[in-house]
Amino acid sequence: MELNKHICTQLMEKSQSFAQITLDDDYIVRDHKPDVIRVIYSRGNVHIEEVKAGNQGIWITGKLHFSTLYQSDDENHRLESVDGEVPFQEKIFMDEVEDGDDVLVNADIEDLSVGIINSRKLAIRAVINVKAHNLEETENDFVCDILEPGYEQKHTEFPVLCLVDHTKEQLRIQREIMLPNARSNIGQLTFYQVDFRNEEISLQNDHASLKMDAQVCVLYRGESTGEYECFETSVPLSGEIDIDHLHGDEIFWSTIRPLEVEVEPRSDYDGENRMLGLDLILSIGMQIYREENCQLLQDAYALDTELLIERESIPIHQLLMKNVSKIRLLEQAQLEPNEQRILQICGSSGHITIDRVQKRENGLLVEGVLNVHILYTTTDDTTPFAHTDTQIPFEQFIEMDGFSENVIYWLNESIEQLQVNLMEISEYEVKALIQIAVLAVKRNNISNITAIGEEDLDFDTLQKQPGMIGYIRRDGEDLWDVAKKYHASTDNMIEIGNKVLVIKQIS
Repeated sequence: MELNKHICTQLMEKSQSFAQITLDDDYIVRDHKPDVIRVIYSRGNVHIEEVKAGNQGIWITGKLHFSTLYQSDDENHRLESVDGEVPFQEKIFMDEVEDGDDVLVNADIEDLSVGIINSRKLAIRAVINVKAHNLEETENDFVCDILEPGYEQKHTEFPVLCLVDHTKEQLRIQREIMLPNARSNIGQLTFYQVDFRNEEISLQNDHASLKMDAQVCVLYRGESTGEYECFETSVPLSGEIDIDHLHGDEIFWSTIRPLEVEVEPRSDYDGENRMLGLDLILSIGMQIYREENCQLLQDAYALDTELLIERESIPIHQLLMKNVSKIRLLEQAQLEPNEQRILQICGSSGHITIDRVQKRENGLLVEGVLNVHILYTTTDDTTPFAHTDTQIPFEQFIEMDGFSENVIYWLNESIEQLQVNLMEISEYEVKALIQIAVLAVKRNNISNITAIGEEDLDFDTLQKQPGMIGYIRRDGEDLWDVAKKYHASTDNMIEIGNKVLVIKQIS
């Protein structure tokens, strides 16, 4: 028997896990760097190099890259920076993980602190949040029709979220930034911070288009003056990733992670150091779906044979919601008594930590913290630069129609806008617009026909049946159930209330 099938590839999540990795390491300051007397500010990012899946867990290998701005002990107490890395390897336990599984891992720094052990040794402490998703591509053959004539067929339709592409690419972006005329030429680049905002990915005919802003903050010594200057600017970025088989109606989910970020001084056309070169390598993961309306063969029978139908239960994903929820934050903060007063804010950066997600009756309650890091000049000439942090808690309810316990969701948090305004020497205001993107799917099971066999009917029994049968339907029975019971066509049936007259044609 020839069956018509609809093939749909789905990306199923077998399991997920959340873990924290604590790093504790020492860093020796290189000989060509001066001694450390005060740590001002530290930044870092995590690079996952390898993920190996094994029995009931995964091994993660990666590095923590950090950069620390400090005040030295030379006679001018000049500012310096050091860069280093802390390698790590950690096992994270996960259910339903086997060798060769495709496990997607995202890692972010929750906390980074750099302390002084002595003038030549720094203590690196970090807490890294790791989210792991064990994904499996499954190809399902949904039986739609019996292609041969002579069979009574019953169909149903349902939407299913089919996977078009599942890819992870690296995108390199290079930009040059010109200093304003009022700024001095760059003598020495001391420290830099790059923050990403307004991340946006859209699908075109044959590619994915990326747009985002890089908030670049640099601290440098003027070439002629020798004085330290801060410069902060926003740089628009764009790039493309080639993707095949796009039709324009796809649904996608993406994650963007910086792998390498470098800023270096460059000469302009006049040979003066008035330009900054920005070099980025971004890791972009994309899951591209298409919502398809699938016709499923629900049941079948024949008038002259007995059909032997085999079935299996297949899990399917159905789109519930893809949306972006935006949250505005406004917070006034005070410096601690032991912190140096603010003369001018040089630059700010931030990151979001999601602390808890709770399933509620009709959606998700998301609780988290916006962590803001501020570099500023002080009112004290002996310690001209300092750094402070503030944490702004938030919560957001994401409403979803049709939400239930069998919903699977993915969240992606990002900063759209961040602004820090000085109020007084010890007080500042933080304005922020953050967004939480959510992709939610329902996981349901359907009964799919896998094979149909035939065997002869007992014609002696059929011959003894009258040509016309009166039948009273039971609760839940429809015309199809009655017709299948007597191997009759629904065209030869008369329905009066719950009573059915079956007219049979016995050959």
